[in-house]
Formats: sequence, structure tokens, C-alpha cells
Amino acid sequence: MTDRAKIANVRSIVQQQQSKTDRRKLKSTGRAMVALGQTSNGSKEVRKLNDSVGIADRARADLANMEESKLFSDRQLDMLGIVHPRSKDRRMVDAMRQLRTKLYALQPEGNFSVLVSSVVPQGGGSFVSLNLASTIAFDKAKTSLLVDANLHDPVVHKLLKLIGRENQFGLTEYLEHPDLGIDQIVSPSGIPRMRVIPIGEHDEMSAEHFTSARYKQLMQDIQSRYDNRFVVVDGPAMTTSADARILSDICDYTILVIPYGGVTPGVLDSVVDEIDESKLAGIVINDQPG
Repeated sequence: MTDRAKIANVRSIVQQQQSKTDRRKLKSTGRAMVALGQTSNGSKEVRKLNDSVGIADRARADLANMEESKLFSDRQLDMLGIVHPRSKDRRMVDAMRQLRTKLYALQPEGNFSVLVSSVVPQGGGSFVSLNLASTIAFDKAKTSLLVDANLHDPVVHKLLKLIGRENQFGLTEYLEHPDLGIDQIVSPSGIPRMRVIPIGEHDEMSAEHFTSARYKQLMQDIQSRYDNRFVVVDGPAMTTSADARILSDICDYTILVIPYGGVTPGVLDSVVDEIDESKLAGIVINDQPG
């Protein structure tokens, strides 16, 4: 099944579930319903109650009070190719957990930011970044934030469309409009404890955006705001865009993704040579035969 067919099938399931939800709301007259628009007020109350506690305690309190407006079912995640704790594809789950564990070992204390980039276009970088962010969020004591910085082939907006948040501001708008705050571009993903920043409207966005002080400050802010938040950046292919190298310099670590049999040793060596040795966390081979 193609990615396009997967998206279409999942969209149909989401629409059916939304219809059921609407009907249930009509039948629930007299019940206590919490409007989604009250989330921000609730968060303010949580912050007031935690003014006197440490950063770690505040982060745990915020995590406990996260509200998920719409969540994908296990079946939908399977159709989208996103791992979850109950995935039937245990080989993929184990592989992503191993990748997550290796990253944790590089940074045993605190969180980190990691760029995931394919060496060549269509090499599976977005697939790995999406599943790495999802796997980090398996742990109920941690959250992940997936930043879509792939101007050439963005993927996060497809998830947001399925959960009805396709009009969400994104990275482009944030970098071009100083009046936008971080809270206006961070969105639920449909996956528990995982947040996303979509690319936004990016027709005229260039690599210079990633060298700006505002982007560097954004990366610092989203990583330091919560000490249990791990930032995964989905970047473009290394061999076709200068953006990927810029993004690698800003992140703590870089993971390279290569399609099985799709990259020559010479191409891989040239890409590795351009990355700071201390930042290269590893290389993932995608679509390797079992």
C-alpha cells in the first residue's frame, strides 16, 4: 500500500470516529463536558500552583496535565507506519528502541536535540525521525517534539491534517513573524506525549532562515523549557541541500539514514567527512532485508 493510500484510509477512519464523537456529544446533554478552549486556563492554574517548585517538578506536572484532543488508534498508527508500544512489528519496535537507547547513552543526564537526515533523497529520513520521536514518547516520564525542517519533502503536515489541525502555524511563520510565540506553533501529533512543529507555508523559505538567530534561539528554548523533552529534527537529504549541514551544526547530534544498497561508500564517506565527528551519533540502514 502506498503512503498516499495509507493517508486516505486513515483519514476515512478519523472522519468516521469524529462523526461518532459528535453524535455522543448530542446525547450527553446534562453531562459535564470540558471544552477544549479551556486548556490554556487550566495550564495557567497549573503554573501558578508550581511556581515554588523546581524545574523538574514543574515539567512533570505539565506532563501529567497534557490534554490530547485527538489520538490515533493502534490500527491507524499501523496503517501510517508509525510504531507504538503494541505494534505487531516487534522487529521495528526493537530497532527503534535500540536507536533511542544509544542516544540516551550519549546524553545520560538531561535531554538532547538530534537531526535525522537521509544521505540521499527518499532514503527514509522522515520515516526514522517520525518513529524515533514516537518511540521516545513510549516512556510516560518523557515527551518528544518533532520539528519538521525538511523544506523539500515535509511530512508532519499530513499528520496534522488527519487530526484536524492543518491550519496550524509552523516553523516558517515563526521565523518570519517575531510576534508569534512558541506555543502558537507547537501542536499535538495524535500520539500521546509527542508534539510537533510543522514546516508551515514554505514556498519562499531559504537556508538563511536556519542560520538566523531566531531559529537558533527557538532550538534552545524548546529544548530548555522542559528537561524531559527530547527534540527530533527531520531534515532534508544531505547530498541535495545545504540546509542539512546547517541544521546538524545546531543540533546536539546527527543520525544519517541510508537506504539499503542505495548509497556508495564514496558518497557516504564524503557526507560523514562534513559532519562534526562529535555530533555523529550513528548511521541507520533503512529497508535492510531481514
